[in-house]
Amino acid sequence: MPLPLSIVPAACLPLLAGTLAFPPACAAGGAAPASAAARADSTPVNRFVSYDAGAKSVSIRLIAALNGARGGFNFNGGSAGDQTISVPLGWKVHFDVRNNDAIPHSAIVIADQTPVPNAPDQPAFPGAYTAHLGDGLAPQTGHDTMSFVAATAGNYLIACGVPGHAPSGMYIRFVVSPTATAPSNTGTIAAGG
Repeated sequence: MPLPLSIVPAACLPLLAGTLAFPPACAAGGAAPASAAARADSTPVNRFVSYDAGAKSVSIRLIAALNGARGGFNFNGGSAGDQTISVPLGWKVHFDVRNNDAIPHSAIVIADQTPVPNAPDQPAFPGAYTAHLGDGLAPQTGHDTMSFVAATAGNYLIACGVPGHAPSGMYIRFVVSPTATAPSNTGTIAAGG
């Protein structure tokens, strides 16, 4: 449960803007200097993707039904493969997944395939899926994380695992590149992204 802002140490407040998770040192009531130093190395790609080149890690905020595009069957505004998130080979990948829709959604990284499976359930990497894959995260409040190492170069999809959602267009592209030196996010991205 998040801490009320009234009890957050003042030094921690600047860290909250744009972060994917409440900084652990601040959640424990600690001071901000260590977390601030760690965030100083974070490079934003846009409001959904940031990375730390030194740590070879990328953080991705993935929001199911961010807007009304494709009837809410979208991730960060992208659907039917019209958005691509690329990461360098071997980097640590962390997704913070949220469901904004009135119906359940989930997320899984799968091999790029046509047709897109009705109920994708085979992750391309260990840990590359959310809880409640088939029945979805709770409507409007559902949240989970997924973390893995992008260990195999190739083309993948980030798809909803709830039956029928992925073939209805609820998927975007995910590329693990052996030549990229930094993550990128291209294609149809919600305004402000």
